[in-house]
Amino acid sequence: MYTVTGAREEPRDRLARTKQHNRDQTDVSDLHPLILNVSSNPPCQSANCRVSPLPGGLLRLFAAILFGMLLAIPAGMTSAQQNLPSMGEPADNALSPIEERLLGAQFMRQIRAQLPLIRDVQLSEYIQSLGSRLVSAAGKNDMRNFTFFIIDDPQINAFAIPGGYVGVNSGLIAAMDREEQLASVVAHEVAHVTQRHHARAFATGNRATLSTAAAVLAAIIIGQASPQAGQAALAAGLAASQQSAINFTRSNEVEADRIGIEILANAGYDARAMAESFAILRRKNSLNTSAGQLEYLRTHPLDNNRIAEATDRAASTQRRARLDNPDYSLFRARLSVLSDGDAGELMRTYQAQHQRNATVGTSYALALIHQRANRVESARRYLQELDSMISAHPMVELLRADINSLVNERSDDRVLATLSELYPDRYSIVEKRLEQLIRDRRLGEAMQVAQGYLRSTAEPDALAWRQLASVQERLDDQAGSHESLARYFEAIDELDRATSQLELAIRQVPPGSVDNLRLEASLKDLREQAVRLR
Repeated sequence: MYTVTGAREEPRDRLARTKQHNRDQTDVSDLHPLILNVSSNPPCQSANCRVSPLPGGLLRLFAAILFGMLLAIPAGMTSAQQNLPSMGEPADNALSPIEERLLGAQFMRQIRAQLPLIRDVQLSEYIQSLGSRLVSAAGKNDMRNFTFFIIDDPQINAFAIPGGYVGVNSGLIAAMDREEQLASVVAHEVAHVTQRHHARAFATGNRATLSTAAAVLAAIIIGQASPQAGQAALAAGLAASQQSAINFTRSNEVEADRIGIEILANAGYDARAMAESFAILRRKNSLNTSAGQLEYLRTHPLDNNRIAEATDRAASTQRRARLDNPDYSLFRARLSVLSDGDAGELMRTYQAQHQRNATVGTSYALALIHQRANRVESARRYLQELDSMISAHPMVELLRADINSLVNERSDDRVLATLSELYPDRYSIVEKRLEQLIRDRRLGEAMQVAQGYLRSTAEPDALAWRQLASVQERLDDQAGSHESLARYFEAIDELDRATSQLELAIRQVPPGSVDNLRLEASLKDLREQAVRLR
């Protein structure tokens, strides 16, 4: 867990909370009208809807989730069924991997609905790719059990929740100058998951009822974002003995450091970046003039000994070459622009940086700023600079397509098609191709592109199902549209909404037909999944 409470990046580097969060956080129903009547828990859509900043927002969020978890406990469950194993028994007996995934999915559903997530496909793609690389290096081959996401919050923070969900604040990304430094923080959080620290902490709830254990788990996660808030949650409703669960989780930080360094090295990064990230966190804390303090330092002071220990461990690993990574420069620049609500100040800041030292990051940021302001010629000027700095890059070509669309110029189909062949797993490219095909009313081709991506990609982006549903709806394929939406909701663990969509799809096909039997079988499977996860 890494947190700076109250600290913000300086204007030149900060990733301020966007003032137009709700504009960017489009609900599914905005894109597909068929969902309007089946959404059981739509996100806030009011123009006045605002999400409280972390960690206060997290505290209220987890309190709401905890309340829902307590209500979900069957009333007839016996005390024997509620009792958890005593300390010392395997973590699986206290919280199985399936139960961990269930709890994580519950938290993640609320996070998606209530917290300011970065929903840009290119940014999500980058952080998921980085995380998957680290998960693979940890010896975990099933990437589907891990979800990485970015929260639009300038606080320096990262955390893991049960079931393989890892969140990183935009403020932490702003603080890390190099990809390997960010990777070291993410590797630390991946280690929390692979070592099953939540389950092991859960197992310390000796003779606790399931409801009490749920409260302990919520307090553990609240404590990761704010130890004071976590302790307050415990004091409010938990026995004093449960404090050991919080302490147990904190003690796992050292193990997460050790495993994280191994993951970092196995992934091909220079493991010395772990100590570098520690030094950055300590420096940010020392520069913090607010009343807040680096939460990580409250539980594990980053003294010279700890940094030295990380350095010593990294010394036994192979030293890796440090090369500037254009992917990270473009990622950071895009995140900065999309997260900062003050476009004027941001442009002045990047122009000043660019005049001092023109880089891939400053050129891309300025091109994107001008594109978002509909200044086509200025945006193209900075794109030309980018073309002279780096070879063809997907993020640059996608920005070029966005700029061309401002003046109704179509990007060359061959460029996007070639990019799809070179990067078949990048949904951001598929998304842009589909947008262009839909705009040109080439719906048949759009169907082929979407279905081809979904068939050929081992772990397709869930948004592809939503975009396919939009194409099918335009083609008046109501059954197919509802079925695709069901696949989308299933992919994001919204099983009730997925079930509703399949029920609507079944109404559109003849009874007893092959499609009817197939959809009925899928509906039965979905309902069984929903029962298992309740």
